[in-house]
Amino acid sequence: MKRLHIVGLSAVAAAIAAFFLQPRKGADRREAVRRGGERLARQGASATSLIGTRRHRPAGGLAEARQRIEDALLEELGADGFSLRVIAGDDDALTVRGEVDSLDLIRRASEVIDRSRGGADVVNLIRLRAPSGGGALAT
Repeated sequence: MKRLHIVGLSAVAAAIAAFFLQPRKGADRREAVRRGGERLARQGASATSLIGTRRHRPAGGLAEARQRIEDALLEELGADGFSLRVIAGDDDALTVRGEVDSLDLIRRASEVIDRSRGGADVVNLIRLRAPSGGGALAT
């Protein structure tokens, strides 16, 4: 019986190896498993970070916090603040999205968001704008 068990495990290991090492699709399969593992790790980390934490309700409600952040971004960043959007999510959190031209603007926007969020949960997804024009990819 023990020998049959070992042979069965060897067959399973060989099948898994063939699945992931197959010449045409093996790389895609390995990449899909890696991405899935990263996603599970992120979800687990975010879930464990919320355990035991109290969600803070923003003073005056989510709509007021959204407006306060938008106004503060426009006041601090001027015209660059127009490229940023503050979006209210279903989970009582605000998300700031958009692109800016420099890392300094990202830093300044992050500071403004921290000062003006008023207890609201805010996800900062501000990105650096990719340079346009005749770069190395232009033909």
